[in-house]
Amino acid sequence: MDVTVIGGGIAGLALAHQLAPDHDVTVLEASPGPRGGGYMIDF
Repeated sequence: MDVTVIGGGIAGLALAHQLAPDHDVTVLEASPGPRGGGYMIDF
């Protein structure tokens, strides 16, 4: 099954990782690059 995850934050990436073995996963993220400030976590 094709799955689209909207949001490349920690929850979106964790979901994509869990679904990847059985599904064709695409992650969509609006930000053009890693976040520079705050307490965000980028991989």
